[in-house]
Amino acid sequence: MIQVSSAQFASNASWKFIDFIARKIAGLVISIILARLIAPEEYGAIALTLVFVTFSDIFILNGFNVALIRKEKASEIDYSTVMTMSLSFTIVLYVILFFAAPFFATFYNIPKLCLILRIITILLFFGAVASVIRSKGTRELKFKKMAVSSFISNITAGLIAIVLAYLEWGVWALVAQLLIANFLDMVVMMILFRWRFSLHFSPQIAKSMLKFTTGVIGTSFLDFFGNNVCNLIIGKSYSTKDLGYLNRSNIFPETVGLNVFNSINSVLLPTLTSKQNDDIEMKRVVRKVLSFTEYLILPMMLGLIGVANTLIPVLLTDKWARCIPLMYFGCIYYAVNPIRAISYNVFYAKGISVYSIRIEIVRSFLMIVGILLVVFAFRGSLLWVLFSNVIVSFIVAFASQKLMKSCIRYSYFELFTDILPSLIMSLIMLTVILFIGQIQINMIALLAIQIVAGVSLYWLMSILTNNENYYKAQGYLKSLITRYFNYD
Repeated sequence: MIQVSSAQFASNASWKFIDFIARKIAGLVISIILARLIAPEEYGAIALTLVFVTFSDIFILNGFNVALIRKEKASEIDYSTVMTMSLSFTIVLYVILFFAAPFFATFYNIPKLCLILRIITILLFFGAVASVIRSKGTRELKFKKMAVSSFISNITAGLIAIVLAYLEWGVWALVAQLLIANFLDMVVMMILFRWRFSLHFSPQIAKSMLKFTTGVIGTSFLDFFGNNVCNLIIGKSYSTKDLGYLNRSNIFPETVGLNVFNSINSVLLPTLTSKQNDDIEMKRVVRKVLSFTEYLILPMMLGLIGVANTLIPVLLTDKWARCIPLMYFGCIYYAVNPIRAISYNVFYAKGISVYSIRIEIVRSFLMIVGILLVVFAFRGSLLWVLFSNVIVSFIVAFASQKLMKSCIRYSYFELFTDILPSLIMSLIMLTVILFIGQIQINMIALLAIQIVAGVSLYWLMSILTNNENYYKAQGYLKSLITRYFNYD
């Protein structure tokens, strides 16, 4: 495994951030345009089908690919073996979903769901190939190539989807977007990495990965169950329109919170793996990464809460106004989520993925109990469903930190001190943004004032408090262009 220095971590994290800026921000613009053209119930139907796609990805994209990344050395036969297994799982799962599609359409009383599911799951084949190539790119720290591939595929697919939406294709515009994006990502990755397609299989290699892989797949399955059971229950107990509101309420917190975090987190596993025998150094890296992550995510999430009443009507139109209170809970969830996600990377790097399984069992159980109580016992609104999820996220963060402490001696007090400065500054910023939101002026102008005021205030507080993460972020930003031209 390549030894990852601080400079390399910064360089590759910067490339992931470039990927975020170029792909996700542009993708957000595309999503906003599509949301203005497509009805909420169409998004609800897509959200249901993506639950089954995500379930399939547990076996196709997870487990063996993570095992590949953490191996000390990976040969061509390793990649070929994983490719063969991924495609084999894909064929089996596609056949199952193809014949099960009519049942799901009947269960949810959405006739068109059958054809949508049968067509959209074709993307599983593209994802299976691309994921193995991404494993190789991650091992070799070739994040520039992966960023280029993501940008080309997602932007092209998004622009095509906008044209189809204007032509009133409705839900099929969204289906086309997903299929084209995954197909192009596979093709571009194969070209950039000069990938030689091979299906050679080694039973010995598969067996050697199995023990570790079982833990990762188990964690991914429980993570899927916890994240998606909400959609399955809401799709049945409420309506596809409600599910559409829930789906779009996450568009801003997920795009900003999850993807900014992923730009750092995707580099974290190979970095921690390179230090897996040095607990002191691993703890130092984790503390710096978690502190820096929350420095970026907390103001973004609390800032979104502050501008939500202005942002949704301006960008998505008033037909999506019901998303506003739902978005509050999504922002809180994504602000807390990095603690759990970073702890999983520690467990994987240390080779004790069973810890992540324990956490996911607790998380899934609590989320299901909370949702069932809200939906069936109290018959509450979607707000109470999301409120229960937020409570669970705090409990899980506490449990994750406890197990991380047993691995690298990272205490609760250290976690608190790493996050507190960013939390205080973010809360002050939120208060100011909410106060400005009371001004009665044009909503577009109000949104601009809120954003400028929030960013300026957080920047000023960072300077006045001599915040270490501010200077780290400043250094990364200044070096982005330089790294662009000198990255190897």
